[in-house]
Amino acid sequence: QVQLSDLKALLKDIEFGSYLGSIKAFDKLAKGMSRVKRFAQDAYTAEDDFWKIFSYYKEQDRLFDAYKKAGIAEGDNFINMAGNTVKFNRETVANEAAAIVRNNIPNYAYVSDFVKGLRQYPLGNFVSFPAEIMRTGTNIVKRGLDEVFYSVKVGKDTVNPLRTIGLTRLLGMGVTTSAVPYAAVSAGQALYDISRDELEAIRRYVPKWSKNSTLIPLKGDDGKFKYIDFSHMNAYDTLTRPIQTVINRVQSGEQDKDGIM
Repeated sequence: QVQLSDLKALLKDIEFGSYLGSIKAFDKLAKGMSRVKRFAQDAYTAEDDFWKIFSYYKEQDRLFDAYKKAGIAEGDNFINMAGNTVKFNRETVANEAAAIVRNNIPNYAYVSDFVKGLRQYPLGNFVSFPAEIMRTGTNIVKRGLDEVFYSVKVGKDTVNPLRTIGLTRLLGMGVTTSAVPYAAVSAGQALYDISRDELEAIRRYVPKWSKNSTLIPLKGDDGKFKYIDFSHMNAYDTLTRPIQTVINRVQSGEQDKDGIM
């Protein structure tokens, strides 16, 4: 889990708990706290592992079904998306599904040493997660396009076995990054009868770190405006925030085009 791994590395950097454990009177307490920490850590990581495992088997099933529907029989040789000749069987599909999970789901093991090292500088302690979101977000779109345009010869026919999967993948990415945030904001406006001008007025008063976030507007019983910073719930906000920032600066009347870029 990317944020957890960053946190563990930070604690290791400062030798967290080493002094407490070195004092004999606190030795048993330190060991007990270590067990509690290990349980919490395992529970936190288990959710991330669950979704990786779920995605792995889900990708296997839909790849296998797609190839079979295209007319490729088990044991037949065919050219995969990488341009290699492979045999169509469960092992081949499992390897392809594993590659999708590695490339499309954030994983601390794939963060570069340079990015990991940035946690020690005053740029922000959890830079690994945004880096992984940029890597996996790009990979999702690339994989989706590859699936849409991938073709293979089956007998005398040329078919696109993964086209439906690719379109679904691209649609899912579009919904996650654009449609869901837009729908959440629109729902808040409709439920509490908040106009666009009022929403922009709310944005002027929020803290600096929320200025360019996706804000869901609310109203309390006393009629005062409130908001939910939806960007903190949306993992792929890293990809969409620059666009939202440009829109906000243009709407605020800024004239420095090069500065905005």
